[in-house]
Amino acid sequence: MTMDTVLDWTHETRAIPEAGLDVTREATPDMRAALAEALGIDACTRLVARYTIKPFESGRFELHGDAEMTAKQTCVVTLDPIERIYRVRLDVAYWPPELLGDGPGADIDSLADDPEPIEDGRLDVGRVVYEELASTVDPFPRSDGAAFDWKEEQTPTRENPFAALEKLKRRGD
Repeated sequence: MTMDTVLDWTHETRAIPEAGLDVTREATPDMRAALAEALGIDACTRLVARYTIKPFESGRFELHGDAEMTAKQTCVVTLDPIERIYRVRLDVAYWPPELLGDGPGADIDSLADDPEPIEDGRLDVGRVVYEELASTVDPFPRSDGAAFDWKEEQTPTRENPFAALEKLKRRGD
């Protein structure tokens, strides 16, 4: 499964009104299962994204909002199941491909803003939500108060083979 298919949340640019678009999306059970697998967590029991998309000049769009995911994970210390809520902020600029990169119409500031490309007239919001969650999910979750107490086992020390010679030498002195 690729990350492109985990959350198929796109918007056609021509369907976004001049006044903007307010959106609330909730992941289906199939999407949550695919997301859990892609993120390497036990389960995703809830994912809701709320955002606003507004058009700007030169075919650009801005998206602002947030996403919240409830995840089931396993504590790496106790192996107990734990539930975590992850919240991510969504602040994304979408630009037409001709304004990105090194082309003749490219905007010098595009590297500073790090805009997302508009692909085939669509804004891929699902990919952005997935990437933000992937960078936020704790890969080594711990239950509250769980601490890993490392105790190095004492291995019996082998006697140095020259120690016996050292003892003989001392006796002879």
